[in-house]
Amino acid sequence: MSEIIKYFNTIESSYKKMKVITISVVTMAAFVAIGSVMYAFSFLSSHSDNIYILDKGSAYSATVTAEKMVNRGLEAEDHVKRFHEFMFNLSPSRDAIQRNIESALLMCDQKAYDYYLDQQEKGFYSRLIQTNTSQYISVDSVKLDMSVYPYAERTFGRIFILRESNITSYMFESSGQLVDVGRSKGNPHGLLLEKFAVTRYDRIETRRRN
Repeated sequence: MSEIIKYFNTIESSYKKMKVITISVVTMAAFVAIGSVMYAFSFLSSHSDNIYILDKGSAYSATVTAEKMVNRGLEAEDHVKRFHEFMFNLSPSRDAIQRNIESALLMCDQKAYDYYLDQQEKGFYSRLIQTNTSQYISVDSVKLDMSVYPYAERTFGRIFILRESNITSYMFESSGQLVDVGRSKGNPHGLLLEKFAVTRYDRIETRRRN
C-alpha cells in the first residue's frame, strides 16, 4: 500500500513540476512575443523618419527630424530660390526660355503666369532672343514667416542683363506666400507659391563688359 501511495505522490509531484515548467515556458514565450512586437514597432518608428533622395540616379539617405518646421523652412527657402532661378535665369533661346518658364509655372499659381504673360506682351522675351541677351538672377536672401499659414515670403536679390557690350544690374525684390500641395517630380518640395509679385526692380548701374 505504501508503494502505491509513493507512486501517486511521485505522479502528483511530477505533474506539479510539469505545470510549473509549462507555465514558465508559456510566460517566457509571451514575453518574447511582446518584446518582438515592441522592438518591431520601435524599429519601424525610428526608420520611418528616414527618406531617400534621388539625385542623378544616385540615392542618398536623409533623416526627417522632430523639428519638422525647421526642415519645412529649408524646403520652402529652396522652393522659392528654385522658382526665381527658373523664372529669371533666361538665355537668348526660345526653347530654353520656354523650358525654364514651364518649370517655374509648376511651382506657382496664376499670379506668376500673369507676370509671364505681361512680360511676353511687352516683348521682353523676344528682345532677349533678337539681341542675343541673357538674364541672370542672384538671390541674396529669402525671408520666411513659418509661424503663420500660408507661409509669407520675401525674396531679395539682384538681376543682371548681359548684353554683348555691357551688363546692367537691378535691385530686385518680390513677395508671395506658400501653401502645401502634393509632391511631384516638377514640385519635389510639395509647395505652391501664391500671390507672386515683383515689388522692386530698380536699375543700379550699367558697365561695359571686359
